[in-house]
Amino acid sequence: MPLSIQSLALQSFPYATIILSLWIWMGFPAILSAAPLTDTRSQIVPLEQVQHVFVETLALTERGVQEFPTLQQVVSDRLAQAGFIPVHKVTAPHDIIVRVKCEERKTWTGPSQHRKGGHPLSEASRLWKGPTCHISFRYQGKPAHWSWEVRTSFEDTRQAAKTAGATNAGLYALQELQAQLTQDEFPLYLAAEWGQTDRLIHLFQQASDQLDRRRLILQLLGPLNSPAALSTIEEATKNPELAMTAITALGDQGEVAIPTLVNILNTSKSPEHQLTALKGLGEIAKHSVIPTLYDVFIQQLQSQDPRMQTIAVRGLGRLGDLRAKTTIEALNLQAWSNPSTDEDIQALREALNWSLFQLDPASHF
Repeated sequence: MPLSIQSLALQSFPYATIILSLWIWMGFPAILSAAPLTDTRSQIVPLEQVQHVFVETLALTERGVQEFPTLQQVVSDRLAQAGFIPVHKVTAPHDIIVRVKCEERKTWTGPSQHRKGGHPLSEASRLWKGPTCHISFRYQGKPAHWSWEVRTSFEDTRQAAKTAGATNAGLYALQELQAQLTQDEFPLYLAAEWGQTDRLIHLFQQASDQLDRRRLILQLLGPLNSPAALSTIEEATKNPELAMTAITALGDQGEVAIPTLVNILNTSKSPEHQLTALKGLGEIAKHSVIPTLYDVFIQQLQSQDPRMQTIAVRGLGRLGDLRAKTTIEALNLQAWSNPSTDEDIQALREALNWSLFQLDPASHF
C-alpha cells in the first residue's frame, strides 16, 4: 500500500509534525484535513448574533505538537462565561470558529496593517519571542483580519522553568499560558470585534463588583455606536469610579455624544472631568464640523488652564474654520511672549503652530 503524504513526510525529516500541523491549522489542502473549516449552519449568522462557537486549539513546543486537551476546555469555559455556547465538534452546527494556537516560542508573524485590537502589548508584538497564545477567528470560511495575543510574564522559557523547578520547559510554558487564558479578557474583545453591544452591556451589568472589568467594557462600548451603548456610557458618567473612563468612551461615540460632553464641560465641578470631556470633543472634531464644536473651542481659549487651551486650539485646527484665525494668532503671540518653560505651555505653543498651519499655511510661514 502506498505511503500517505503524512507518513512519507514524517519519515523524511524530524520537524514534519510541526509543519503538517501548521499546514492543517492554516487551512491548506483538504487532503491533509478531513474536517471542514467552514461554518456548518445553513444560514449565515451575522457577527452581531454569533452564539455557537467552535473552539479549535493547537499546542506547540520545541518538541512539536503536544496533546494538551485542557487548553480547549479552558478557552470554552471562558467563552461560556461571556454567554457564548462553545462547540467541540466541527461537524456540529456553529456560527464561527475561534482558533487558539499556544506555542512555547512565538512564531514570527511579520507586520500587518490589519492587526488591531488595542491590546496594551500590541505595539511590541513583533518584538516578543516568548510563550504566546495567538487567538483569531474564521467567519464564513475566511480568516478575519483580527488577532489577539496572550503571553506569559516571562520570555525565557528555559530559565523560567528552571527557576520553578520544572523539568519540561515546553510543558511548563503551556501550563503558564493556560493560566493566563483563565484571566485574560479575550472574550470581551471578541464580542466587541463582532459588534455585540447587548452582550457587553449585559456583562457590564453583571460585573457590579468588578471595577476593572466594567472600565474595560466601557472602553469597548465606546466605538460601538448604538442608543443602548450611549445610554449605558452616559449612565456610567454618574459613577465617580467610572466617570473618567465613561467620558473618554463618549468621545468614541461621535456626534451623538456632543450634547452630553458639552453638558459635562459646562457643569462638572471636576477639572479633570472637564478636561476629559473637552478631549472627547476634540476627538469628535476629527470627523465632524458641527457648529457647536466651534463655539465650544472658542470659549475654552479663555480658560486659565493651558491644557484646556491646547485641546481647544487643536480642535479649531481640525475644524478648519477660518473665523478662528485672528483669535488663535492673538493667543499665539501671548504664548510665545511668555518666558515659561512649563511643559503645558510648550505643548500649547506647538498646538498653536500646528493649528495656524492648518488654517492658513501661507500666513503661518
